[in-house]
Amino acid sequence: HLGAVVLFALVLRYLHREIYLSHLLTYIRDMLFISVMKDNKLKTKSSIAYEMIREMILNGTALPGTRLILMDLENELNVGRGPIRDALLLLENSGLVQNIPYKGAIVMLPPSLQEMELIYEQRKHIESALAREALLKANNKDLDKLNKIASEMEKRSKEENYFFHLDRNFHRVLYSISNMPHLQAIVEHLMDFVQIFLTDRKYSEEQIEIVNKQHKIIIQAIQKKDVKLLQKTIEENIMIGLEFVRDEMQHYIRK
Repeated sequence: HLGAVVLFALVLRYLHREIYLSHLLTYIRDMLFISVMKDNKLKTKSSIAYEMIREMILNGTALPGTRLILMDLENELNVGRGPIRDALLLLENSGLVQNIPYKGAIVMLPPSLQEMELIYEQRKHIESALAREALLKANNKDLDKLNKIASEMEKRSKEENYFFHLDRNFHRVLYSISNMPHLQAIVEHLMDFVQIFLTDRKYSEEQIEIVNKQHKIIIQAIQKKDVKLLQKTIEENIMIGLEFVRDEMQHYIRK
């Protein structure tokens, strides 16, 4: 995968955003390994432990600054210490965990506002490219899938949590049409940092309507092969997410 890694580096250098370059490239390498294990149905205990601990961090079960104790994780996850150690190394490579000598693994503090703004700038460039490629490759089956997801999101109760996850899934399915898994891996990694803030956010009815409307326009733009409309809407959809993050960060600071 050396050629792919070089490509990622060139993409990020072109964007003049190198703050997460090391973490991104290592993360992508690790994710490619885990993906291969899944595809071959040889899912290792290390990859299972990785996914479980990662989910604990992203859903807020393990808060920033929390010390991840091997014995506790072993009992909670029912996985041996060897796979847990491997998982913690993978999580350190992805930037979610920091291994400190004599202290062990600590859940990393979330990105600062400045870092989040840079993350969103990266997302705009990379996700616009993925969406354009998806527009060129999308067929009727792909459009039906996107329409189904968008319809299900509209039917969801306004009182339900986890709207962020529905939105993330819409974009994940959209970008998968591009058949550019390496760039998708970059987006997934960046979204993990966003998820720390938005995983259980309660969106207002107005915010949900805005996001759902943007999704409809994205689908219409793909149907009409309207690249300009697609890119404009994707960027607006991404940047409204930054406003949500800013709002959540204010709550986080006040707490």
